[in-house]
Amino acid sequence: MMRRTHDLLSEATEHALRGASVSVIRGVRREGTEGPSGGDILDALQVAYPEAVFAGWTAAALHAVPYSDGHPPEIWLREQRRRQGIVVRCGHLAPSDVDVRSHRYVTSAVRTAIDLARFVPGDEAIVAVDQCLRTDSAGQSVTTKRDMIRYLDDHPRFYAGRRVRAVLDEASIGAESPWETYSRLVVHRAGFDMFVPQQPIPGTSYRVDLGSSKYAIAIEYDGAYHRSVPQQRVDIARWNTITGLGWSIIRVTSDTLLRNRPAFLARTEKELRSRGWRGPSPSIPPLRLPAAG
Repeated sequence: MMRRTHDLLSEATEHALRGASVSVIRGVRREGTEGPSGGDILDALQVAYPEAVFAGWTAAALHAVPYSDGHPPEIWLREQRRRQGIVVRCGHLAPSDVDVRSHRYVTSAVRTAIDLARFVPGDEAIVAVDQCLRTDSAGQSVTTKRDMIRYLDDHPRFYAGRRVRAVLDEASIGAESPWETYSRLVVHRAGFDMFVPQQPIPGTSYRVDLGSSKYAIAIEYDGAYHRSVPQQRVDIARWNTITGLGWSIIRVTSDTLLRNRPAFLARTEKELRSRGWRGPSPSIPPLRLPAAG
């Protein structure tokens, strides 16, 4: 049971409350003594602000957008409030912009993606939108570029609409992880736009993170997932099959993208030129990562 602290104090002493309940957020307590979960915090915010609509990353998580965890709770309120550890948005929110997920009011799928595009800083905004556009095994996505553009067209004075359109210009449906997005941004911004996300390898059931079928070059992001022994066995068999068909594979890591972009792009240019590409040398593009990145 989640209740306001001042209501509980009308029924029990402060000492008794401390022994029988735990503070979830300031002014709201929950029965029991175990630490609050993420769901408890959302429940407590609903008690504190019955009119709240979950927004931003919190709405994205409720819409089952991958990689949405690890961010402060975010709510929309009619009037601006301040609460430590909570991101509060305010302003106009039409009824059509509100949906229900897991018994909670949330911004609609398209509005959630729009808000992520305009409020998430740097290139992480493109990561967020990529995950909203990403299709699952059934071919479904949280939203689409078409729906997002239609929303902006229907709201011509929408705050930070230009920022949303700029994010959409670089967003893609193919990234299966944030670092795959960052890999694509580096490659495309350098001028190598022949690399396509989730490129199929002809004659196999395989896809590569980024690939050019014309030049038979693949770029694969090598994250922690690939470092377990069972996964390494799978990867080696897969890479042997792909290279056996004449493809070259360039593997990248987060360190490559953060600190060794010039060497990575020089290697990519060398592979392209060895296979007949005659374009200009690449620029070394910026990558605007979160502060913790």
